[in-house]
Amino acid sequence: MRPYSPNQQDLLRIYEEGVWNSVDEVPNEIATIIKKFNESDVKKRPTTSEVLRYKLWLEQKYQSPYTGEMIPLSKLFTPAYEIEHIIPQARYFDDSFSNKVICEAEVNKLKSNMLGYEFINKHHGEKVLLTGGKCVEIFSIESYEQFVKDNYSHNPAKKKKLLMDDIPEQFIARQLNDSRYISKLVKSLLSNIVREEGEQEEMSKNVIVCTGNVTDRLKKDWGINDVWNKIILPRFLRLNELTGSDRFTSPNANGNLIPAMPLELQKGFNKKRIDHRHHAMDAVVIACASRNIVNYLNNESASKNAKISRYDLQHLLCEKQKTDDKGNYRWFIKKPWDTFTQDVYRALQDIIVSFKQDLRVINKTTNYYQHYENGKKTMISQKKGDSWAIRKPMHKETVFGEVNLRNIKTVTLKEALKNPKAVVEKDLKKKLKELLAQKLNEKQIKKYFEDNKDIWKDVDLKKIKIYYFSKETKDRFFAVRKPLDSSFDRKKITGSVTDTGIQKILLRHLEANGNNAESAFSPEGIEAMNKNIIELNDGKWHQPIYKIRVYEKADKFAVGQTGNKSTKYVEAAKGTNLFFAIYETEQEDKNTGEIIKKRSYATIPLNVVIDRQKRGLSSAPKDENGNLPKFVLSPNDLVYVPTKEEIANGKLSSFLNPIRIYKFVDASDSTANFVPQSSANILFSLPKEIAKSFCLGENLIQNEYGLGSPQAKNQRAITGEMIKEICIPIQVDRLGNIIKKL
Repeated sequence: MRPYSPNQQDLLRIYEEGVWNSVDEVPNEIATIIKKFNESDVKKRPTTSEVLRYKLWLEQKYQSPYTGEMIPLSKLFTPAYEIEHIIPQARYFDDSFSNKVICEAEVNKLKSNMLGYEFINKHHGEKVLLTGGKCVEIFSIESYEQFVKDNYSHNPAKKKKLLMDDIPEQFIARQLNDSRYISKLVKSLLSNIVREEGEQEEMSKNVIVCTGNVTDRLKKDWGINDVWNKIILPRFLRLNELTGSDRFTSPNANGNLIPAMPLELQKGFNKKRIDHRHHAMDAVVIACASRNIVNYLNNESASKNAKISRYDLQHLLCEKQKTDDKGNYRWFIKKPWDTFTQDVYRALQDIIVSFKQDLRVINKTTNYYQHYENGKKTMISQKKGDSWAIRKPMHKETVFGEVNLRNIKTVTLKEALKNPKAVVEKDLKKKLKELLAQKLNEKQIKKYFEDNKDIWKDVDLKKIKIYYFSKETKDRFFAVRKPLDSSFDRKKITGSVTDTGIQKILLRHLEANGNNAESAFSPEGIEAMNKNIIELNDGKWHQPIYKIRVYEKADKFAVGQTGNKSTKYVEAAKGTNLFFAIYETEQEDKNTGEIIKKRSYATIPLNVVIDRQKRGLSSAPKDENGNLPKFVLSPNDLVYVPTKEEIANGKLSSFLNPIRIYKFVDASDSTANFVPQSSANILFSLPKEIAKSFCLGENLIQNEYGLGSPQAKNQRAITGEMIKEICIPIQVDRLGNIIKKL
């Protein structure tokens, strides 16, 4: 750093003139940045992220580029503000300074994967509620354009990106250049593998390069497109059966049924990508494409508007076929052999897809340090110690607290007398206490109420309401604070808000807005509610409400075992249900007396798996009967669903039909989800409301596999059997050959 350079002096002048005078107390973090010129004080040296935030903040003249609101110095380094990419990284990777601004975290979330100008076009004038209750308004289009011109005239690159309403062609051209470079590098690496002795060329003669247009032409001429339609057709025929329609097939020119997709579901649909076997199909075609074929098709493509010049290749590789009865014909490339199309169909049908299983939960840590040997710097690894590295997320970030909720239930007099303090009705509670103080038993108390029916006519001794707490039952409830938003309708308020006083305020405000949660709890609605909060709370003062403590019934586990960690609860992160244990016990059939095998199931929580693996035990514990699991499934494991004959014989056939092989996806409690092993994507997945809008047949179909469910997985085989009840695990090698059956 050069603290006395003109650039640094300008930065300090901007800071002093524009910022120092606007803040009464300078936070320690900013003081640290100002003192960063002291190179000797390493502890006070700011991080790269801190410096970047500070530079962006100065460049923006302390304002958010999407709202124009001032960014307080005291909050610049807090989670309230985030570094935001003007052109989202999901659409184009640009991590340069000219593609970054700093803005409110909530505004960044709302912007999502939109360009800056695209975001303003869609959300201009919209109000956004920030953490802490402040409400900000998104710039109008005119104000945004003026703000960008005023503040970024010195930075034309960033100004251009902020005003960009579409990703221009030069960005796409750069990606194409990157692809060309990658292709060139791959050709070089492959040439090193297949190069013959004496070859000096950069690219070996055994490496043949072809474009997608070449393979598309070959698939058409060799009938592979028809093969693919035939392979995936059963999935579409099944949907016709489920919907009671013919919307998922259509006849081709020859009158044969081929897969089709209704117009409403065609967006983003690609019939090639729905099955993993398309990789094998492409590989077969490329393997059979010779250099002569590639040269001929390239020449034909280059000579579209002129006569073909390679008649020698045309007569060598092609044959003439009539296209109609008027004498028209077309040159088709000959098949590699006569039965090529039929052989490809059989090969693709028999393929078992191989999924890489790289499941690591924990392993010993290995630390490296730099060491000088003979004047050279080398990296030395330490010996493995007792420390463990966990390779999966332990839990979701949200931390919950356990709550003891008071609820009401109906019981008989006998149960109510066990705890008369819990009776809801005050007069009845008082009378029961008096009668018990007189040492009357249940029969005598009943007689008293029968003799005084005129006084206690509203009391039903068989249905007495009492309070009870959730901790008295097996149900466990956990609470967390969440921002108030338009999702809080009447059902959610009464069913999940822990504080009954806040419930009352929210419900009254909701009723005042016609029970419309969208308007009641919009940023404007929340602001109006907090202005009238005393009136909504029966004239009593109440803190403004921006966040609410909501509870849910769930299976969570404590973060730790000591201190306050034992009272902090979390839930398993997505994708960490890695082990599904299947147990099997023998039981006697009461009717026949035969010994039958019955299965039970359990999903092993990640924290249990980690603890067991650290102690050198198997991932799945014994069940409640002390039995070890028959087998354990993890995501990407394959299972075979045997036929009735195979189950009756107690022996699998030598050939396992790939149609009956499924991939294990995930599990929860005793539920296991599977998909057919060849299925890469489901044909469609719809929310319930959209599925209703064009109702696919008589049944409500939300996706290909699950009726009435948006999940892209199923528990039953296509033939109807519950997979987990009869499945047998199998192992395959990388080429899809079965190497082990249980």
